Amino acid sequence: MDSILDQSQMTLLNAIGENLFVCDENYQIIMLNDNTNQLINRLKPYTGLANKDDYIGRSLWELYPPEGNGLKEAFKAGHFPFEARVSLFQKLITEITINKWQTDSGQEIYIIILKDITHYEEELHKGYALLEELYAPVIQTILDNTFLMPITGTLTKERLDKIMEMALFESAKRQADYLIIDFTGMTVLNDDNIAMELETICRSLNLIGTTVIYSGLTANFVKQIIGQGASIPTETFASFRQAIRYACKKNGYKLVHI
Repeated sequence: MDSILDQSQMTLLNAIGENLFVCDENYQIIMLNDNTNQLINRLKPYTGLANKDDYIGRSLWELYPPEGNGLKEAFKAGHFPFEARVSLFQKLITEITINKWQTDSGQEIYIIILKDITHYEEELHKGYALLEELYAPVIQTILDNTFLMPITGTLTKERLDKIMEMALFESAKRQADYLIIDFTGMTVLNDDNIAMELETICRSLNLIGTTVIYSGLTANFVKQIIGQGASIPTETFASFRQAIRYACKKNGYKLVHI
């Protein structure tokens, strides 16, 4: 099968700085360029194939179970070049570009350029997760003048700066008398200056007429605040339920069972 390509053609294909597979008209792999060595190592746990020679003569579809059916339809359609995003063995995410080429002997071959974007996709998803974590919504409670800001995930000084910015904006826009900032969903506290930042948030919101109420403070969180010698100039509660009861009382309401 190697005779389909002459030496000059193979040299040209080897010079391409991408992961490149070449298949004959029956979709059997006849060549991999030198750039595929790293990709082969990535694929080895799923294919059991250790080097380029192990791929020669194998069907292209062995790389795409069970996603190969979609690619087969694309090949049948005959619209080249075409691009697709496909997962290999449901583990690696790849972008592929496929071209059809006719050799000097008149035989048709397929040149597949394959780009592994798994790491990029993983980092992208981490970025989305971080953005979701950074988001701190301001939610209306049962009281018209009282709002809730639930905090989840990792708490850092940078994130608290964003929280204060949003708290000031939303409190001013909604003319909030009380803002309950709830830390029940917080999983990690990794900044030694957090207590000072919480104090700053209280004083800043007080300047626009909004009283902060903190809830969901864990025992470790409280110990860290005390250990830093800081004080929080506002009411704090172990749970949101206690905080909203306090806000109701301050507004002249009482929660009762019906």
